[in-house]
Amino acid sequence: MEKEKLKSLLKQLHEGLLNTEHVDEEVRSLLQGLDQDIHEVLSADTPDDPIYSALSERSQAISARFAAQHPKLEPVLRELGGMLEKMGV
Repeated sequence: MEKEKLKSLLKQLHEGLLNTEHVDEEVRSLLQGLDQDIHEVLSADTPDDPIYSALSERSQAISARFAAQHPKLEPVLRELGGMLEKMGV
C-alpha cells in the first residue's frame, strides 16, 4: 500500500513539473536523482544500500528549496518525504 502511495505521489510530482514553466536546473537534477533512487528502492527486495538511507532527508531538503519557487507542488514533495520516513528509507 505504501509503495502504491509513493508511486502516486511521484506521478503527481511529475505531472506538476510538466505543467510548470520554469524549474531551476539544479533543483530539476536533484528531483531526477531522488526519483531514480526512490524507484530503485521500490523495486529492491532489501533496500539497505547507504545511498537510500537518507532519501527522506534528501526529499525534505529539496522540498525546502522547491517551496519558494513552486508552492503548489511543494506539499506533494513534502508528503513524499513523510512517506519515505515512515517506510524507514
